Amino acid sequence: MGMKIRVLYLGRMEFPKFRLVQWDDEVEMIKSPAVAILIQHPTLGNLLYDTGNSPDHARVYTPDMIHNYPVVECISIKEALAAKGLTPDDIDRIIISHLHFDHAAGLKDFVGTKAIKKVMVSEADLKEAYFSVMTGNGGAYIRELFDVEGIQFEAISQDTRLADDLELFIQQSHTPGVIGMILKTENHGTIITTSDTVYSRESFDRELPPGGTINKTTDEFFDNLHRIKQMQKDYDATLLFGHDFDQIKEWSAKGWID
Repeated sequence: MGMKIRVLYLGRMEFPKFRLVQWDDEVEMIKSPAVAILIQHPTLGNLLYDTGNSPDHARVYTPDMIHNYPVVECISIKEALAAKGLTPDDIDRIIISHLHFDHAAGLKDFVGTKAIKKVMVSEADLKEAYFSVMTGNGGAYIRELFDVEGIQFEAISQDTRLADDLELFIQQSHTPGVIGMILKTENHGTIITTSDTVYSRESFDRELPPGGTINKTTDEFFDNLHRIKQMQKDYDATLLFGHDFDQIKEWSAKGWID
């Protein structure tokens, strides 16, 4: 029996679209989901990719985050796992695409579990996160969310194969190191997750770079976008984007994908 994956919808933020991608209309709003991916692997056990927002966001997030990216619905990773008959104790390893607040905030639910001692991150993103929060320029990094009791990071600096059907690759866009996944399923082909380097299908198709000041230039976005397009072609893959509301809702309703 092969690997199975399940997309977990973890609620959403709602804010002006120009804060996500370069967009002229400053009034148009967008729904931006939080998401995790649960992986049940025959040799690696239960893996979790990302952990979503914090239910305590009103207290923990900075005023700028609350204003710019308000959370209007939050399903904690603990609640999402419980809905699938699991607890944080059932997770063997966590992979964090990057340590921004809406991807790492559920780490606290794993304090005291085996998974908190096996948290895979990009070395470049980990360095950026600590440098940012320790110099008073945290931005989307919030130390309380990722520097939790007992955490042990396994930092990777290059593309890493965990199994023949599960590979991690490092992207240098959005943050200095965002982990994407290549998931080779038996019945649904290859699935590539981009996380926040490509926010949505629209961003991919229309080549819309990020809005705001996430990237100092758009060069990283376009370089990575071209890489993803080539990977999609090479693997004949389906892409799963970081904040595509319609796609995440559709995929979360699919149940297990094998």
